[in-house]
Amino acid sequence: MIPFGLSESQFVSRYRRELDRVSSAAIETFRSLLGRAVNGEVKNAQVEVFLDEDGGAPTVWIYYCGQNNKVDQTDQSLFPGRSLALQLPLSGLSEFDERYFVSLEDDEVEFPGHFLAGNTIKGWLAECWWKAGGWTYSFPTTLAVHDGWGDGNVIQLTEAAR
Repeated sequence: MIPFGLSESQFVSRYRRELDRVSSAAIETFRSLLGRAVNGEVKNAQVEVFLDEDGGAPTVWIYYCGQNNKVDQTDQSLFPGRSLALQLPLSGLSEFDERYFVSLEDDEVEFPGHFLAGNTIKGWLAECWWKAGGWTYSFPTTLAVHDGWGDGNVIQLTEAAR
């Protein structure tokens, strides 16, 4: 457990260090994904990070989109409408004290843990994606943090434009 009391810069540094420990495995996960055949009807993809409200391990999903999205839980191919939880090794990250992520009431100052974690993991994921060769993925792919955590900016993961 990472105790409460870190400054914002210390929090970011520690959070990034936790992520860096699993970079190799994340890059391999992305390489495997990038090597899979994708249905030609896919027009773009969106990678989305879901932060745990209490500071637990984040999850990352990729959504494949096209003109005719379908829902099919038995089809394991990458088709328009497919959503896929990326099996990134984030569950083993050290837990941070939940006070880094609690919204306080009244005039108390809250620690911007979700903002800092959102930006940090977004930058780290983009680096891992690019190191895995994702810049040349055949269709536009973006990365964002769900619920607007972090700065709210979307990162273009591929050279392919919309």
